[in-house]
Formats: sequence, structure tokens, C-alpha cells
Amino acid sequence: MFDPTFHATALVLIQVTALLIVAYLLYAAHQRKLARKHELSKQILDKLSSEEFLEVLQSPDGRRSIERLLGSYESPEAWVRNAIRRAILLVFAGVALITAYAQTDFSGHELLLVLGSLSAALGLGYLVGAALTRARAGRENADPAT
Repeated sequence: MFDPTFHATALVLIQVTALLIVAYLLYAAHQRKLARKHELSKQILDKLSSEEFLEVLQSPDGRRSIERLLGSYESPEAWVRNAIRRAILLVFAGVALITAYAQTDFSGHELLLVLGSLSAALGLGYLVGAALTRARAGRENADPAT
């Protein structure tokens, strides 16, 4: 009654569609967050007079605050958190694609294995980068002279 090839193809299409929907939702949420941050930064900078702005820029903490407002500074802790989030998403996407490869047998399904392996490898790379960044930040906090 059911064609196994059709069933496998439908399963892959459902998984890929779900993955694309999740990716779009994450992208849209990120864009909304960036727009709110930009608007807040603009409002704060508009309220400062040029003298106040120069006064803020003269202190290291003030410079760091302005960099954060403008989005050019990301603390090591924030980078590590974001890298771990990216790693989890990429690894799960890779596992889903590899699972889809294992459950299908249609022409060209090897692409699923390649994409899944690539995604999982990128995720593991982000995890390694996060671990190295965290270790380095820990050493710098323990010994500020380095």
C-alpha cells in the first residue's frame, strides 16, 4: 500500500522543513533583538552631550560601555555562551540529518550524510573554541599580569 521510498522521502522533507522553520524563527528573533539594541543605543547616545560623551570615553569602563552599546565588544563569557548555543544547534542538526540519511534510501541521499557530518563537525568545533576561550579567560582572570 505504501511505497517505502515515498515514506522515506516524506520523512526527510518533514525533518528538513522543521529544521528550516526553527532556523528562521531563531534568525527572526535575533534580528528583533538587534533592532531593539540599536534603538536603545541610539537613544542613549542622543541624550549625551559632546562633553559628557568625551568624559565617558576617557575612562576604560566608559569606553567598554560605549563599545557594548555599539555592539563592537563581546565579553569572553558572552562569546562562550553563544558558542555553546551554536554548538548545540549544529550538533543536533547534524544528528537529525545523519538520522534522516540512515532512514532513507533514495537517489542522492548521501548529501544528507555529508551535510549532517559537516554540521556536527562545526558544532564540535564551536565547543572546542568555547572551551579554549573559557580556559584562556580563566587564566587571564587568575593572573592579570599575563
